[in-house]
Amino acid sequence: MSRKSKVSFEGKLRAVTWYLEGKASCSQLARQFGVNPCTIKDWATAYQYQGHEGLKSLKHNQNYSTEFKLKCIEAYLTGEGSLQELARKFGLRSHEQIRQWVFRYNSHKELKDYNPIPEVYHMTSRKTTKEERLEIVNYCLDHDSNYKETAQKFDCSYAQVYNWCRKYKLKGLEGLNDNRGRKPSEDSLTELEKANRKIKELERRLEISQNESEFLKKLRELERSWLQENLNKD
Repeated sequence: MSRKSKVSFEGKLRAVTWYLEGKASCSQLARQFGVNPCTIKDWATAYQYQGHEGLKSLKHNQNYSTEFKLKCIEAYLTGEGSLQELARKFGLRSHEQIRQWVFRYNSHKELKDYNPIPEVYHMTSRKTTKEERLEIVNYCLDHDSNYKETAQKFDCSYAQVYNWCRKYKLKGLEGLNDNRGRKPSEDSLTELEKANRKIKELERRLEISQNESEFLKKLRELERSWLQENLNKD
């Protein structure tokens, strides 16, 4: 998935140049470009450490291993630098990433490898049997509901994996049935669904009745017209 910035590369470069040359303050540039003053500083920092590349928008999210996250956290907790300084040191676009990792670490929450796998969102759906769907769902649930990894492993779309897991959680094995094109039985419907079905049936009958009435009306008009023509001839 692309990550587009509302400020173009040229705009960022212009803002950074003015800031580093002392032609405008962070506050002035923030107002002009419609961003937070801290964002101007982040751009300037990225430019100083990475050059033009630091100002270009990323095509997709970057990968961060658990080991890399722990390395950043350790550096912060041992006082190797501020969040901003460490973000520069480790080549991160924003110091907020380290802040979030430190918060999770201090909250005793698990840190996981992050691999966005953007291509899974564009994978096409494929036909599966109920047994295959159950295998896929079991794998996904056994792996912390990692829909992206599961979609990639079983060569199906992210949406398929997500929907199968959701239906399985709601209805169990019944939720994995392929009911496309099949009309649910009356016994399986809720009272509301039964009422809606009855309303649709009445609407259908009313439409048929109205069409028949319109047809009979036109037929009578034709009959009267035919009779009138024949009477005039006589």
